[in-house]
Amino acid sequence: MNAMGRYFGVLWSSRSWGEITYLLLGLPIAILWFTYAVTLYAVGISLLIIWVGVLILVAMQWSLRPIGESERRLAVHVARIEIDAPRPRGYRIHEKGQSPTLAGWGRWGHGLLHDGQSWRILAWLMSRIVLGPVGFALAVCAIVVPIALVSAPILAGGYWVGALAGPDAAEPVAQEIVDTVTLWVLVGTPVLLAMAPIFMWVSHYYTVLIGLIAQWALGPCGDDRVAEATERAELAETQVRVDQELHDSIGHMITMNIVQAGAGAHVFDSDPEFARQALRNIEERGRVAMGELDRIIAAIRGDDAEPRAPLPTLAEVTDLLEQARAAGLEIEAQLDATMPPVALSRAAYAIIREGVTNAAKHAPGATIHVHTRSLSDALAIAVTNPRADAGAEPIAALKQARQGIRHGTAGIRDRAALLGGTSVIGPRDDGGYEVLVLIPVELSLGEGDPADDEGCCQWSRVRAKVLA
Repeated sequence: MNAMGRYFGVLWSSRSWGEITYLLLGLPIAILWFTYAVTLYAVGISLLIIWVGVLILVAMQWSLRPIGESERRLAVHVARIEIDAPRPRGYRIHEKGQSPTLAGWGRWGHGLLHDGQSWRILAWLMSRIVLGPVGFALAVCAIVVPIALVSAPILAGGYWVGALAGPDAAEPVAQEIVDTVTLWVLVGTPVLLAMAPIFMWVSHYYTVLIGLIAQWALGPCGDDRVAEATERAELAETQVRVDQELHDSIGHMITMNIVQAGAGAHVFDSDPEFARQALRNIEERGRVAMGELDRIIAAIRGDDAEPRAPLPTLAEVTDLLEQARAAGLEIEAQLDATMPPVALSRAAYAIIREGVTNAAKHAPGATIHVHTRSLSDALAIAVTNPRADAGAEPIAALKQARQGIRHGTAGIRDRAALLGGTSVIGPRDDGGYEVLVLIPVELSLGEGDPADDEGCCQWSRVRAKVLA
C-alpha cells in the first residue's frame, strides 16, 4: 500500500510540481544564457585587435559567478536540489584601505582567468542548451499525459452511457470505430490509470540527473570541500588548544591560589607571616594568570602582535614545584631525566603540572611524588600520591570541582598519545593515585631494559600497553 501511494503520490506532490516548474523554465533560461555567453564571447574575441574585446571578455568572465549563483538559487528553491554554496572569489584587486596598483590588477586578472568555478559555470550554461529543451518536453508530457490518460476513461464512460454524443447513425463505420475504441478504453482503464504517473517519474529522475550536473558546476569543487574541511579542523583544533591551555595553565594557577588561600586562612592567627606571604603569592600568581588570559584572548581574536615567551620545559619544573610547595603542598621530587627534545620536554612539563594539580584537588594532605627519568628509549614521567590523610577534606572550591569532568587526565593521555607514547593513569592498590607516562625519544617504544624497573616505578606496566 505504501509503494502504491508513493507511486501515485508523485502526481500531487509539491516537490514534483516544483521540478516540473524548474524544467519548464529551463528552456527560456537556456536560450537566454546561451545567447548571452555566445554573443559576448564572439564579440569580445572579434574586437581583441582594438583592445575593447578584452574589456568585454573580462566583463563576461566576471559575470559568470553571479549567473551561477542565480542558477544555484533557482535549483535549490524551485527544484529543491541540494547544492552547497561555493567558496567566494579568493582574489581581489586590492585590500580594503589600500590603493589599487598595476600588480594588483595583474593578480586579479590572473585569478579571474584561473577561476575554476567560473569555467564550470560556463560549462553549465553551455549544457543548458541541450538539457533545457529535453527537460521542457518532459515537463509538458508530465502535465498533458496524466490529464489525457485520466480523461479518456471518463469520456469513454460518458459516451457508453449516452451522456456524450457520438458519430451520427448515418456514419456506421465511424460509429463502429468509436464503439470499439470506447470498449477497449473502458477495459483498459486500470492500465491507463497506472500509466498516468510515468512521465512525472521520468521528469523526476531527469531532474535528479540535472541536479548531479548542477552540484558539480554550481557548487564547491573537491578542492573547495577539502579547504572547508581543513578550516573546520583547524578551528576545532584551535578550540581544543585554547580549552587545553586554559585548563592546564590558568586552571593550575587558580588551583594553587585556592590551595594557598586555604592554607593561609588555616594559619592566619598562628602564623601571620605565612598568611601574608600566601597573599603575596596569590597576588603575583593572579597577575600572571590575567596575563595568560589576555594572551589567549588576543590569540583567539587574531591580534596577538606581541612576541610570546617560549613554553616552559623540564628546565622550569623545579620552579613549578617550588611554587606548589609555597602554596602548602608536600612534594618529593626526583628529577633524573636528561634534557630531551624540546617538544617532549614541553609535554613533560605540562604532564607534571597537571599531575600535581590533580593530586592537590583529589588527595589533600598527601605527599606528592614527582619523578622523571631517561630510560633507554623513552622519557619516563611519574606523579604519584598515597591515600589522602584520614579526615582530610579538600578546600571547598576544590571539593566542588571534583564533580566536574576530568579534563586533566584526558589531556595527559592525549599529550602522550600525540607523541607516540602511552600512559597508565588511575588508582593504586594502596588507595593512592598514579600518573605514569612513557614518551618515546625515537619513533616508537621498544621492549625496554629490565633495569628500567629499578627504582620507584615499574615502567614495564606502561610499556606493556604498547607491546600487547
